[in-house]
Amino acid sequence: MKNLFKLAALALSAALCFAACQTGTSPTPPITPQKTAGSISYATASVSKSTNGEAFTNALTKTGDGTVSYASSKTDVAEVNATTGEVTIKGAGEATITATVADSDTYTYATKTASYTLTVTPYIGTKAPTEIKAVGDIVFSDGSATPYSTNLTLSDAQKEAAVAVIYYAGSAEDVLGAKTLGVGLQNATGDDNTLQWARYTSDTDKAEGGITNIKAIQCTPSESGSGKAATATFTGDLDGSDNWKALCAAVSDEGTSGNYPAWEWVNAYATTASLTGDYASGWYLPTVAELCMLYREKDTVNSALEKAGGTKIADTGYWSSSQYASFNNNAWDVWFASGYLSTRDKIYYISVCTVRAF
Repeated sequence: MKNLFKLAALALSAALCFAACQTGTSPTPPITPQKTAGSISYATASVSKSTNGEAFTNALTKTGDGTVSYASSKTDVAEVNATTGEVTIKGAGEATITATVADSDTYTYATKTASYTLTVTPYIGTKAPTEIKAVGDIVFSDGSATPYSTNLTLSDAQKEAAVAVIYYAGSAEDVLGAKTLGVGLQNATGDDNTLQWARYTSDTDKAEGGITNIKAIQCTPSESGSGKAATATFTGDLDGSDNWKALCAAVSDEGTSGNYPAWEWVNAYATTASLTGDYASGWYLPTVAELCMLYREKDTVNSALEKAGGTKIADTGYWSSSQYASFNNNAWDVWFASGYLSTRDKIYYISVCTVRAF
């Protein structure tokens, strides 16, 4: 009987083998689906914030349906929501924010991570840039400010970061209209540091602007003399931010160094004061109207300048950028000891300060 079973098994095996050989087929292996290539990337490779910054998300570009998770290299600088990528600032410093993607059933990722660098700088003041409005506010390099008070004490780091003191915060009906102006922490004053408006060496060696009536920068006070800087109103050019450009348009020798010392000192101010970023530009020689507004707030401004480690506005004369309408050779100046509002030959050596809009 056993032999009969063996013979039957052999016969069946032979039949199956014969059939396979006849058809030329073999068992088909399962088919593996082909995955589509996916990708992730950040358009912005570096982000800068200050310590008072709100939570934010740096947009991630993703192709495919892979699941993304997020992580921060330094959670004391920034924490990140592992699912959404929203970053919450925790402190000053630098952190790397990394997105990691996993392959899905339909997408595969050759590069599975993308990252960006987050730099967080200290928020030095107590006011945000949009809150800088009051006379005496000390403005810092990060755009923040702190209000002046008699008991204010600034740290060495704050003094190092201070860039200006606000001296005018006006509305539409005020003398200069709706704007906010600040004066730089340093000014050119003293016996060895006073400057000519326009260079004069001799009658045959002088700057063109010293003898030219530059009409575009004329500003005329309603009154002049002792104390009038406190009460005068003004007509003509009230905004000095483009007066250097107007002077250059009126003369042909502005490119020669030393021809316009007061202006050149102001033009170089950001460099000599080591200012960077937003404050590396925008400084200018004020009009007589803008200079009178500084005189009117002299006491508060000087107290704030002292707190910030700056140079006080001295009780001496300061040049404005304003041309005297009635005489080619003269420009307006303000004497801060008594508020004396007058004109002076442009070749005189007096003090210079620089201002800026905030």
